[in-house]
Amino acid sequence: MYVRTIKITFKDSMSKEMFVNYTDTKADEQGIGNGTLMKLIMSTSDIAATLILIFPDYDTFRRDDETLAGPIIQSMRNQDLKVELNQGEIVGATAVSTKFFKILEKEANFYTTKE
Repeated sequence: MYVRTIKITFKDSMSKEMFVNYTDTKADEQGIGNGTLMKLIMSTSDIAATLILIFPDYDTFRRDDETLAGPIIQSMRNQDLKVELNQGEIVGATAVSTKFFKILEKEANFYTTKE
């Protein structure tokens, strides 16, 4: 698996809220369609958030970066927002509690893929 984090510092809380709403609607469906396994948004302050994107492999990450994430990141940079990227392969064993799936069923939006 491969992960990317995108930390964005917005100009104000309204801009942050608009971005979260955009990614929770239009971008999620397209990202899952590109092969993204999961997207999380962590609020780190009133004006900052970190997206955590999980992909099955590097090729899927690159495809998403070229068609969805990359243009969004460039748009944010064009608005003079501070954007910090980290990405890499998941190494070591991945541990998952079965309780995680129950919480996802209750809290998450699920999208079907064209597999």
